[in-house]
Amino acid sequence: MKRLGFVVLLLAMLVASFGLTAQLTAPRQMTEADRATFARANQLTEAGQLAAAVNLYEQLSAQGVVNADLFYNLGQAYSQLGKTNQAVEYYTRAAQLAPRDGQIAERLKQAGVSTRSVVPLTSNELMLGALLLASVIAVVFVGRRHGVLAKRIA
Repeated sequence: MKRLGFVVLLLAMLVASFGLTAQLTAPRQMTEADRATFARANQLTEAGQLAAAVNLYEQLSAQGVVNADLFYNLGQAYSQLGKTNQAVEYYTRAAQLAPRDGQIAERLKQAGVSTRSVVPLTSNELMLGALLLASVIAVVFVGRRHGVLAKRIA
């Protein structure tokens, strides 16, 4: 009976961990209006109307939209306008949100910014690591307390 309770506890912790993982790693959703503005800015970029596209991207950024694609596209537009400093600023912001994105790293490299070879963990990854560690400690503690993980002396 103790083992069944232990298995149920372990499964509940795993399900909770997966649910929290999905919630923490999900990007913040843009509103419908934000998505429409972003799509319009992308269309303007494709049409070569970079100044108008930059205005829309900047509008989204000023409204508090935090999105790696937004910052990457803004960096691209500034780069095409010859504004390297602004391009690097937004590529860097994009890299902070998506540190393992190869395109962003390549653009930073092309702009002459050295990128670190070791990618730091994101805050979500650190949180998930702490959750995993806490889960393992809890399982071991509960398992020992209920005799499921009793020390065995040979």
